[in-house]
Amino acid sequence: MAATLKLHTFSLSHFSEKARWLLDAAGIAYVEEPWVPFLHIVKALRKGGRGATTVPVLDTGKGCVQDSTRILLWLEQHRAPFALLPTEPALREEVLAIEDRFDRVGSYVIRYAYSVVLDKPQGVIALWTIDATPLQARIVRLGFPLMQRILRKKFKLDQPAAVATAEQRFGEALDWLAAQVKDGRQYLVGDCLSAADITAAALLAPIVCPDQHPVYCRADYRAGVASLRDKWSGHPATAWVRDTYRTHRHPSQNL
Repeated sequence: MAATLKLHTFSLSHFSEKARWLLDAAGIAYVEEPWVPFLHIVKALRKGGRGATTVPVLDTGKGCVQDSTRILLWLEQHRAPFALLPTEPALREEVLAIEDRFDRVGSYVIRYAYSVVLDKPQGVIALWTIDATPLQARIVRLGFPLMQRILRKKFKLDQPAAVATAEQRFGEALDWLAAQVKDGRQYLVGDCLSAADITAAALLAPIVCPDQHPVYCRADYRAGVASLRDKWSGHPATAWVRDTYRTHRHPSQNL
């Protein structure tokens, strides 16, 4: 019997949501262990073994897999049959191309969201410490001014052109998605849910704020990104994201 998988995440992270949804949709048992942003760095470096501090990280019991795409490919190989990636070569290639497209958009979504929320310390701290112990929450509160400066530099939030590019890339992703589903199709590839749909919906979710996401449905989160959410709420692609969540994103038993 295969060992129970352990998924290390941030509850707030849309890349973590992608991996979580892949596991849930495939019916694969796992235990989720959320980490606290910034306080996770040593753990991520040690477990990931790639010199990266990113989440998600999947502990397989025989090693760790860091990065949502690497997790997807590991699941395909080690948890076959894995229906979220088609076996037909052309369809598989199409799913992976869309998955890659929205993975690249995902980094812009982070910048775009933080461009409006990072100057609201209490809101950000509350979201970062959802899974924190009292001591961890105190450390985050005390260290937030430094963390804020680090993120501002990392995501180039003091550079209006960089923020404008993030908004542009987000809009382009919505336009591309809307063009794919304008004929009324429910799925991006084939006639059933795939990793392409999950990746697109999960990585756009921080701005769309679907009801089925345990963090993005929160009133305090939605208030923080309200200006962005309101701006794009009428776009047809955001309706597709909401519909995909409503139809396929059943509450995880691992949160």
